[in-house]
Amino acid sequence: MGLFYEYKPPPADEQHQRLIALRQLTSRGIPCILWGEDALNYVHSVPTSLFDQQILVPDELLQSASAVLQEGPYYPVPFTEHYFDYFGQHIGNSAFPLGILLKHPGIPDNEPYKLDPLPGYILLLPQSYFGLDVRSKERFQSLVPPLPPSNADILAPKFNTLLEGLVAFNLNPPIPNETPHAKARVMNDIFIGYLLRYRVKYEDDGDTPPPKEIIPEERAILDELQTEDARWYIGVYVGEQRPLSYEEFIEYNRQKALRSTNTVTGVVAVPPSAPPSFADAT
Repeated sequence: MGLFYEYKPPPADEQHQRLIALRQLTSRGIPCILWGEDALNYVHSVPTSLFDQQILVPDELLQSASAVLQEGPYYPVPFTEHYFDYFGQHIGNSAFPLGILLKHPGIPDNEPYKLDPLPGYILLLPQSYFGLDVRSKERFQSLVPPLPPSNADILAPKFNTLLEGLVAFNLNPPIPNETPHAKARVMNDIFIGYLLRYRVKYEDDGDTPPPKEIIPEERAILDELQTEDARWYIGVYVGEQRPLSYEEFIEYNRQKALRSTNTVTGVVAVPPSAPPSFADAT
């Protein structure tokens, strides 16, 4: 596996061209968040390929955002197999019950990147899936510069915000973890792994796991995280260098709810078992 730690995102004019849909939304007063591979590549210099463009909008504006994009030239389509689960009861179903997938009319089914850098598909998602709020301006950064001023209203997630959003989805997905939809969780974990690797710049070939002890840059990342959920999740991820299980998600949420209930009622209770944790993450 080749690693390109000195990667630089595409030129500003190419980014500007690809972000036309987000400018359509902001010009109509619909705030939106750049997400997915676009955010990893353009905002955080992760050398990932660009696939369907993911855009987050306020939940109540999801249909309005879709209507704006349908004015030119995208149109809604059923979810493609790319979003279907691999196995189990969710085969043939998307992980995003409220999501809207739109397709550009200028691409054939077998050439999704024909119009590159324009996205062949756009995935509109409610911001609540990732625990985000467009009104929390401090969690985002600007694309301007290097992009032209017309991109100034596009919200680009800060490094910690992107991690926190991915963790929020994994811990509380729209399809509950008791009957999990694996596809979205796997995709989010890939994003998390990319973000950490290209920020820390692990000294390996990409095929061998990095050291298990917390190193300074991992510590800096943990210190930046603003949510309890992300500190726990990323703490385990970097501290033990392993993926977390659905059982751990469920137990973590159970004990978090128990702590919250005890705080409200004033009851002091000792949980029957300690939640999965990594001591250095607390």
